[in-house]
Amino acid sequence: MDIHDIALTLYTQLVGAHRDTPQDDAARIALGREAYRYAEAFVAAKDQYIREQPVPVNEQGF
Repeated sequence: MDIHDIALTLYTQLVGAHRDTPQDDAARIALGREAYRYAEAFVAAKDQYIREQPVPVNEQGF
C-alpha cells in the first residue's frame, strides 16, 4: 500500500465524516491536502517503527 492509497482512503473517510454539510471545491481540496499530510505522517511513523525493530540474529550480515 503506497502513500496515494493511504491518502485516498483517508480522504474518503474525511468526506464521509462531513457528509451532512455540502462542500465546495475549496473545502474538498483542503480535505485532500489534510489527507496527504496524515498519510505522510503515517508513512514516516511506520518507517521509524520498522527501523527501530531489532534485527534477528540469524539475519545479520545479509
